[in-house]
Amino acid sequence: MSESLVLAVMIGVLCTGIFALRIPTGVSLLLAALAGSLASGNGLALHFIAEGSLLYLDPLMIVATSLFFMAVFERSGALATMNVWVVKTFGDRRAVLIPLLMLLVMFPGMFTGLTAPCVLTTGAMIAPVLLSAGVPPAVAGAFIAAGAFFGMVAPPVNICAMLICGGVDMPYIGFDWPLLLMTVPLALLSGFLILYKSLGGFNARQALQSLPESKYDLHGPKLFVPLVALAALLLGEKYAPAVVPHLGIPLIFLLSALLALFTGDKVSIRESTTWTIQQSLPILALLVGIGSFIEVLTLSGARGWIVVTLLSLPDWQLYVGMALLVPLFGGVSAYGASVVLGVPILLSFLDRSNILVAAALSMLASVGDFVPPTRLAVVLAGPVVGESNPTRILKHSAWPIVLGIMVSLGAIYFANDIAKLIGLA
Repeated sequence: MSESLVLAVMIGVLCTGIFALRIPTGVSLLLAALAGSLASGNGLALHFIAEGSLLYLDPLMIVATSLFFMAVFERSGALATMNVWVVKTFGDRRAVLIPLLMLLVMFPGMFTGLTAPCVLTTGAMIAPVLLSAGVPPAVAGAFIAAGAFFGMVAPPVNICAMLICGGVDMPYIGFDWPLLLMTVPLALLSGFLILYKSLGGFNARQALQSLPESKYDLHGPKLFVPLVALAALLLGEKYAPAVVPHLGIPLIFLLSALLALFTGDKVSIRESTTWTIQQSLPILALLVGIGSFIEVLTLSGARGWIVVTLLSLPDWQLYVGMALLVPLFGGVSAYGASVVLGVPILLSFLDRSNILVAAALSMLASVGDFVPPTRLAVVLAGPVVGESNPTRILKHSAWPIVLGIMVSLGAIYFANDIAKLIGLA
């Protein structure tokens, strides 16, 4: 069977599993890998599938340990304290409050590379603030979903970019400034466009009554020692290797989480671990499925067929294809889109800054968190703000979607010029 037919079989099995049989995406990816192996004449090829399941071992460890850090950090009272401080200090100034709320929502995603922790932790904490100000639930949900999206893409942890780098044997180094420039300005602009008109009746005192109480009087500044330690170790490992030993991102998250056990409220390790397992298992299963899927794509030659086909497209067709196909595939899995489409697209732009192109593709794939069938950021935000219809939230999410796609394509087109400006060239 030809490579294109093998690819068609794999995509057919994947879509059937997700849409018709309602099988979890990670399991559907594994079944698609098995089907592709059989269709290509390689039998079950279990050893390749098993090898592929560990293809993204580093991201697997980062997901688990970063979620554990967020669970402990939140339960220590530090996140609630941050929210109370923001509302007390800037509650009467929308021009300052909106950016701070957006950065708060983004915060967990910046250290986990996931949208779920943003929505379920800081997003859930600011939801009462927005709703008490008279913001419609759908608008509040769109604001939280936008923050989760940009937090997922922002540095220091961007799993989509890591997956793209892994696919071309490129180290995940030098991404901080490109990702910051691509996410923070867009996040702040999107926040204003979504929320500014609806936040006119904000009442700081009323909002404070809806928030968990601050723990600062009880614990003082030591509440934030784990966060400072996390940032110091992550940045020191990159920029001061002679001073900070190389520990690896998973171990840094774990050490910071252990430190958070002693800096605030008493934290139940069992409860935190249970929450971490519940939140991480679907993501871990997805990464395992993606690894097996990609391994069989390579074994069957289908991955090479995708690369050759993309390389043969004229530039304008390639840009149109990226704008449409990458987010659509990301609607099934942003991680899958990063590997299946992001890697060959990066290979087709080897004459441009690889870091800029990979960073832009990671954002383009992450737009899939707004796209059906999963609409992960939107679906998660619904229960948090009390909105039962995700479509209403999606209608108010047009700005981050459009801006994300436009900036991603622009960053790819002007990759070399931008790289020179920020000192990457």
